[in-house]
Amino acid sequence: MASSSTQLGDIEERFFECSFCLQTLKEPKTLPCLHRYCRECLKKIIAEKKDAFNCPLCDEECDVPPEGVDDFKTDFFIKNVLEFCQLEHTYKEDNVKRCRGCKEVKNVICYCFKCRDFLCQQCYQFHLDNDMVEEHRPHLLDLQTVNVRSLTLEKLTSLTEDPRCAVHVKRPAEMCCETCGNTPICVACVFGDHKGHMTHEVRNLAKSEGEKMKTMMTTLDKCKDKLYELPKRVAKVRRALETNVKKQLENARSKHMAATEKILEKAEVEKQVLEKQRNAIIMRNKKECKRVRKEMEEEMKKLKEKYDEILQGKEQSCGREVEKVDRQTGIVDEKSSAKVKKYNRGLKGYEAKVRASKVDNEERISVVADHATHTINRYENLTATAQTVQASHDEWTEAQCLPAITAAGELLIEEARKEYSDLESLSETGVRESGMFIEQVRITDSHESVVDIEGMGVGWSVDGITSSGDGHIIVTGWAQGKSHITVINREGGVIQQEQIQGVARSPNLPNRFCHSLSPHITATVCRTNQVGLYDNRDGGYVSKNIKDLHITWPRHATCVTTDQLNHIYVGGVHREVLVLDDQLNCLRTIKLPAGIIMRATDIAVHDNHLIVCDNGYDESYAVSMQEEEAEVVYQLTPPDGGRRPRSVCTDSRQYIYMLWAGTGGKILTQYSQDGRELLTTRKVDKDARCITVIGTEEEGEKLLVVATVNSKKIYTFGLLEE
Repeated sequence: MASSSTQLGDIEERFFECSFCLQTLKEPKTLPCLHRYCRECLKKIIAEKKDAFNCPLCDEECDVPPEGVDDFKTDFFIKNVLEFCQLEHTYKEDNVKRCRGCKEVKNVICYCFKCRDFLCQQCYQFHLDNDMVEEHRPHLLDLQTVNVRSLTLEKLTSLTEDPRCAVHVKRPAEMCCETCGNTPICVACVFGDHKGHMTHEVRNLAKSEGEKMKTMMTTLDKCKDKLYELPKRVAKVRRALETNVKKQLENARSKHMAATEKILEKAEVEKQVLEKQRNAIIMRNKKECKRVRKEMEEEMKKLKEKYDEILQGKEQSCGREVEKVDRQTGIVDEKSSAKVKKYNRGLKGYEAKVRASKVDNEERISVVADHATHTINRYENLTATAQTVQASHDEWTEAQCLPAITAAGELLIEEARKEYSDLESLSETGVRESGMFIEQVRITDSHESVVDIEGMGVGWSVDGITSSGDGHIIVTGWAQGKSHITVINREGGVIQQEQIQGVARSPNLPNRFCHSLSPHITATVCRTNQVGLYDNRDGGYVSKNIKDLHITWPRHATCVTTDQLNHIYVGGVHREVLVLDDQLNCLRTIKLPAGIIMRATDIAVHDNHLIVCDNGYDESYAVSMQEEEAEVVYQLTPPDGGRRPRSVCTDSRQYIYMLWAGTGGKILTQYSQDGRELLTTRKVDKDARCITVIGTEEEGEKLLVVATVNSKKIYTFGLLEE
């Protein structure tokens, strides 16, 4: 902390340097963040800005005043210090100058801050002896003895003249007008131009502002250790991320190698068994031929033609059986080769997802690191400025500077208190390898359990379902004129429930749909065109009106899904799909193929494609999602009796599950990982409305859940790995 004995030589030179031109400050102007710039430099900075701009040093946003650069506060204290430094430099270069008193050019030995000019020996003595200029004496500086490096801030402040009234420039200022930004005024102005304004005596105002700043600095110092610890945490998290990704990839490659070896070993065993069968057939045939030949020799003459025919038949039969075994051997080779290729593709895709997640985590870590750097720079600048102003012990300087320092400090405290509670979680990619080396998954023949959802009465519905990272289930729908978001356990018990008012004056029922965005956050849309993010842990909810995000959004929303990049996809009763980021900002739109898809009942992201359940033409398609105009990639085969796709979801192994409305009820289907083959069908409750897969981050996805819309039941099917 600087004191009254602080010398100008103890202040770093960069304190008087403009951060824009890197030269000594000229006509210094101070921003709300307390960084200073030359008047002309600041004029260049805001030249093309209308309402606001960012400080080049700390990136803090500042408003542009109505009168431009001249409305920014001039830092008179720093200006006086710079004036003295320039004075001392000028005197050292040449002490022969024109005297202010006698107007003669001679050696000067003194500078009068009242006259604002140099004095010779004779005029200096006149100032000391003559009572006519008595008020000049406190402002005289003997240039023969002064040393700028040892001059204290308190001494410099005592030499400079107190401010004069901003209106009556010949009168000394005796008051400060708080209404006009602590402008110096005289007593006459209190009853004149500043009548009715908040005015204070400078001594009282300086004392009050000093106490405010002292309180603020005490609070800010408490945050100091935490603030300087943040860059260390960032570095630690970056190292942990690099180590964990390396271990993650090594573990995946090891499992890939073991699974591949297992497939090849299994194929080799099967081929050995088939080879033994082949040899046994040949040996058996040789014995038969030997027996036949023996009989033929005994009855050669009588039965030669008969046994020749029998022998030929045996040879042909043997050939057919050998060909059959050879074909089976080829099939085993093809299947094992296909599985190895599948594992190779799985590993390649997994590595790509891990690297993409690492890049995303590094970008988010960089945001925290940049914020820490900017906040620390602002803290160091604020403390240096506060110490310098306090060291001046000048009431006018404190009255004019301390309010801005305190205001900047309050904003800085808010930044320094940010917790970044999820920073450590960025050391993990969150990409699971579940199902990568599993050959096949099938749905159990019948449901394993059925439970009633508690906490829902008449007038409630279940329109959407998804799962959280801790194995809980989130269901959404409408509830007696409102919409609801309900978190339940697997037994149907309510853990948390929120009712949300729909968009005012909307003609649509408040049906609500949902999909998991992260282990603890659920993305949800309401038919009334409300999109939001719900925290499964504490019930926190933020939302926006889709019409505000995309003004040409045609009609109401009917479905929502997410991808691994935390993008949110919203579909509706039209061909447009809206793509948002995890802050609910609109990124782009996707137009579904015209004449093929009319409106989306449900959507899901699968292998860089968008699976769409069409409620217009009653078909289901996989479409491209990279370009604005989507194209059909393939059509999903409907089950026998299936008339209309209602709901779709995928698991981490890339199997597709779909709920179809059929002639005799609802049909649950499972499709292959490329979506082109219908694997399994199961009949389910005719009131079924939506489906999802659930599990935990530790055990992976183990269950497929079907929810009914009106009876509010949960049917659970097992997902068996084979």
